[in-house]
Amino acid sequence: MTGYGKDYRSIAADKQRQRQDKIPEQWLIDAQKYDKATNLLQVPVTCGILNEVECQITSDYDATALLEKIQGEVWSVEQVTVAFCKRAAVAHQLTNCLTEIFFYEAIERARQLDRERRESPNGKALRPLHGLPISLKDSFHIVGQDTSTGLACFVNDPAEQNSALAALLLDLGAILYCKTNLPQTIMTGDSDNNVFGRTLNPHNTNLTAGGSTGGEGALIALRGSLLGVGTDIAGSIRIPSLCNGLYGFRGSVGVVPHGGVRDLAVPGTDGVRSTAGPMATSIRDCQLLMKAIMESETWRYDSTVVSVPWRGLRVREKLRIGLVEDNGIDTPSPPIRRSFNEAARLLQGINEIEVIPLSLPGLGDIYQDLVRYMAPLGTEHYSELFNRTGEPAIPSLDTIGLMSVEGTTLKGFFEMNARRQEAAKKYLQLFCDNRIDAILMPVAAHTAVPWDKWANATYTGLWNYLDYPAVVIPVDKVQDTDLADDVVHAKYGPGDAELYKLYTGPELYSDAPTAVQVVGYRQMDEALLNTAIFLDSIINGQKQ
Repeated sequence: MTGYGKDYRSIAADKQRQRQDKIPEQWLIDAQKYDKATNLLQVPVTCGILNEVECQITSDYDATALLEKIQGEVWSVEQVTVAFCKRAAVAHQLTNCLTEIFFYEAIERARQLDRERRESPNGKALRPLHGLPISLKDSFHIVGQDTSTGLACFVNDPAEQNSALAALLLDLGAILYCKTNLPQTIMTGDSDNNVFGRTLNPHNTNLTAGGSTGGEGALIALRGSLLGVGTDIAGSIRIPSLCNGLYGFRGSVGVVPHGGVRDLAVPGTDGVRSTAGPMATSIRDCQLLMKAIMESETWRYDSTVVSVPWRGLRVREKLRIGLVEDNGIDTPSPPIRRSFNEAARLLQGINEIEVIPLSLPGLGDIYQDLVRYMAPLGTEHYSELFNRTGEPAIPSLDTIGLMSVEGTTLKGFFEMNARRQEAAKKYLQLFCDNRIDAILMPVAAHTAVPWDKWANATYTGLWNYLDYPAVVIPVDKVQDTDLADDVVHAKYGPGDAELYKLYTGPELYSDAPTAVQVVGYRQMDEALLNTAIFLDSIINGQKQ
């Protein structure tokens, strides 16, 4: 790897120059013009880079509808690809969301797909994702591109083989055109690193874009992509989905091929595992991607895959939804409480739904073990990667305390596994005794917060620990009436109080999205998606 022996600052400077050179000159904007703006959502359609048709292609549809337009030859694959490459370029200049840019390669593939269609005898059937642009988190290997994961030691070491998912998506007809930013270590709620810098939240640039799939979140929020893929080991899809007002699906481990992903776990450990899943502008787009993947022979791509087939399930006639108002560790802030209560109220008014109040058992001890799983060797593994090029830890690592975790012994690791098995039994019993189809709860105790302040993943990490699928549904955004209240409302001690104080009122948190999380049972991903589509149609008032 060419980074060894070089200082991280020179590596980063060279890498950023390489990235900048891959944006066509005619697609450059005067980014300084928007320095004082906090909400950037309208800039892509007003900056003059996209023409009217390109604005329409990227603004007016979700991925499912756009795919229908491509299949119906309303637009060529090349037209669609150029439009999204342009919009991704604008989104990047506004928020620093991209790591690897391969627009030219994507446009050439689009031309090839258009040629194949023209030359196809007797209208050969199109592949399921024919011509659909899909973005990927930086940690997925793509041939010829770096997989630096925000670490200087991995820069200038292009992948020689596609990750399993990238290979599958290409075989399904997708267009891959960029990879997106993430945090150093891929373990914090702020997508910031010493190679590429920080990704900004386009809803409110004073707040974090979330992590670890924060670059993907910012890109999709600005519609430089409609459908992307991230990974999630403690909330890394769901947290940026909350922060950026998106739908995000954390699938059960192995359902989406994960081979060829650099996740920075300690090699050889098999505790809580990372999983891949979609982030999108609609819930049906999450279903679109999961269906396409689960209908494929995924076992051909990844030796670790769990080949759960797509079965064409229907939503049950009477859904039982467990309602979890808080997790017993972190008290929800005023905008989160309001949005959650409104979503719950809407569900309670539907005949097809029965709501059952629930509390989550043993979460404090579970979360402590989850953190230990993230760093079984303590700081040794991460420090070794940093020391190769002399780079320091980013500030958000100190906030989450990852670099102060003590390593565990082999005996301690076995004991954690035993506790995890017992917790799995308790949560299965919780589902079965209450006959619930899904749980509705917050994604976090707060909305997106100021930079480097995201302190834990207590609301999301539980479901990684148990390997339960979970989906984020956007609900609203911070309103002027969401006033800060007294810290005495924090119910669970000093740590809860410190987190609760972060919300200072609607002025700083203007336009921050709110959301809910829907959780289903392990490897029942299709059933959960069906449930989430139905709940979304109620919460957001639109039948999909």
